[in-house]
Amino acid sequence: MPKPTTTSSPTLLGSDKAAVDALLGRPVMAQGILGMTGAGEKAYRYSQAGDDIIVGFFDNVARYLAVVRNKGPKTPFSPAEMSSILSLNGSPMDWEREVVEEKSAAQPKTTSKVARRTISPGRPNTYFTSADQSVVGWQPGDKPFVFFLRPSHPAQSHLLLNEWQVARAIG
Repeated sequence: MPKPTTTSSPTLLGSDKAAVDALLGRPVMAQGILGMTGAGEKAYRYSQAGDDIIVGFFDNVARYLAVVRNKGPKTPFSPAEMSSILSLNGSPMDWEREVVEEKSAAQPKTTSKVARRTISPGRPNTYFTSADQSVVGWQPGDKPFVFFLRPSHPAQSHLLLNEWQVARAIG
């Protein structure tokens, strides 16, 4: 009797463009998120079920991916949606998650009696680290996108996650 074969979850980041195209379908060119076109950054957009998946390549190797909600409510991804997104780079169970509340800046004291509107705190940011620590990710609490980065890859430059740059590029 033949042994059952086990199928491992796909690993999008670290794959070449042909493998990513086979997994996600036919892409169109996209603007790079990291702004490193001089260093060889090329980005492609794959449309899937109301979301855009933007994959950034350096020397034909997928180094980052952003999933951006483009249809429906502009809300953060639900836990079920995040499990689906995490499965692009392995099993959803193989990810560490850290939820971080942003601290609000202290309000300066004033002597005037102007009524202030209370600003409710936003949803916390969630940070992700793959089990082998080769991929890091970030979901801003109140934005409809999530971003993942493979900082290191053999024979390529190290990439840093800059949340401000990513948020600015995605919108």
